[in-house]
Amino acid sequence: MSSKTPVRVVFDGSNNATGLAEFQSGEFIPLSAGGIGASLSIGTAGQVLKVNSGGSALEFGAVEAIVNIDNATDLESATLAAGDKILLSDGGTEGRVLLSQLDTLFSGTSKTLTNKTINASNNTLSNITNSMLSGSAGITNANLANSAITIGTTSISLGASNTTIAGISNLTAGGINITGNSITSADSSIIEMGEGLSVTGNLTVSGNMTVSGTTTTLETTNSVISDKLIELANGTSGTPSGDAGLVIERGSSDNAFIGFDESEDKFKLGTGSFTGASTGNLTITKGTLVADIEGNVTGAVTGNASTATALANARTIAGQSFDGTGNITIASTDLSNTSAITLNTASQTLTNKTIDASSNTLSNVGNSSLSNSSITFTDESSTQGSVALGGNIEFLAGEGVNTSVSGNKITIAAEEATSSNKGVASFNSTDFTVSSGAVSLTAERIQDIIGAMVGSNTETRITVTYDDTDGTIDFVVDNDLSNYDNTSSGFATKTGTETLTNKTINSPKINEDVAVTATATEINLLDGVTSTTAELNHTDGVTSNIQTQLDTKSSKAQSIAFSLALG
Repeated sequence: MSSKTPVRVVFDGSNNATGLAEFQSGEFIPLSAGGIGASLSIGTAGQVLKVNSGGSALEFGAVEAIVNIDNATDLESATLAAGDKILLSDGGTEGRVLLSQLDTLFSGTSKTLTNKTINASNNTLSNITNSMLSGSAGITNANLANSAITIGTTSISLGASNTTIAGISNLTAGGINITGNSITSADSSIIEMGEGLSVTGNLTVSGNMTVSGTTTTLETTNSVISDKLIELANGTSGTPSGDAGLVIERGSSDNAFIGFDESEDKFKLGTGSFTGASTGNLTITKGTLVADIEGNVTGAVTGNASTATALANARTIAGQSFDGTGNITIASTDLSNTSAITLNTASQTLTNKTIDASSNTLSNVGNSSLSNSSITFTDESSTQGSVALGGNIEFLAGEGVNTSVSGNKITIAAEEATSSNKGVASFNSTDFTVSSGAVSLTAERIQDIIGAMVGSNTETRITVTYDDTDGTIDFVVDNDLSNYDNTSSGFATKTGTETLTNKTINSPKINEDVAVTATATEINLLDGVTSTTAELNHTDGVTSNIQTQLDTKSSKAQSIAFSLALG
């Protein structure tokens, strides 16, 4: 087929079609009318031809994302990460977002779980207070897999208390083992008592007993010792020094001494102001020994015979003269040496005294007077702190943690998490999974959210639906042009009646595959023709000038008519 010149419709000033004419050099169809304009622009690399934003023309532009979910890479079994991206429409603006943005959106929204079952093997419940485990609104023991604890043979229900626990045959605390009637150390080392030890019953020591303190006090009626020898000053080496023996405490009188005077290298019996805690060379006033003496006596012997009724020389005792002939009465005012006597009203310093705490009360004892005057505590990083007895220990809370004190109890509890405060939170097992402390949003929940967003949105002639059975988003574009409003769509329908304005028809065909080759001048000859189809059909078969044929036929008719008229 040969090249043809396009034909355009010619319009007058009133926009009425007056005929057809060939396109002339320099003429073109503008882009706004669906043509290519003065010059064809094919855009840039990667662009496609599409309808402009006004829907009035074609233009080149960037390729918009078209996602075929059914043919996309299958990631349903993949683990979603915070950096993964999804497509999203933000008020008509399409773009990509990170899953971390959705996590921020959902984590900042508080939800109340109703009629949900939480699998304890996959989830952790925290920040549950006692009030939540009791009462009609709480969790009863009947709903717990383990509602009690058993220590030994004693079962204690949760929330209950018990002061007596039976059936414990072995108890280990730190390095100490208690088995039956035996207390042993785990490493066979010496068991130390940090405080005093009081034994109300009998005490039997089967091994050696070593007392390393300063003073050993025996408050017994009688002391029975099986040893035949008692060794004093054990461990003395080199040249001996200091007196050694037995000191008998005598209350308000000087104590008595029976022992060895090291400075005189003699055994001595006497009295003095010393005590069992005294050391060194004692000042001993010779005393009197009443005994039957067998053997020789070395030195002077003084005194009276057993038959004597009076002292050879009277003696003064606490201001009272005593000659042995009668008793004397000594009052407290008669005591001239009160430094070694304890008086109820006197201010004195007690040395080597044992005070029975069951019968006496110690008051106004300062921390400096105690061997253990503080409490030491250690945190998980081995950092130690201490507080003096009588001081305060403060329990500080942090973000997500509260502390409270009621009576003799300290309660440390976790707070419920909020968008601005760390704490304990619960998760819907349908929407989230929790493993090893990591929370993940389920794929089903993401699909439901996106599906709800796009399923409720219908663009012009585009229907978007979410298929939950396969997790896909379906886009359907209405291709029925009859549903479009032609006043603004710019579409010309096959059956509709529309008026074409400023349109150029290239190579038109009317009812058959025959191209129009008539010129505009030739077609303009039809201007003003009002003949019907039947009238025009009368010219069928005419091959020459119609007027000449009519003139010829008219002459012949006249001749015939004249002949008939004239006979």
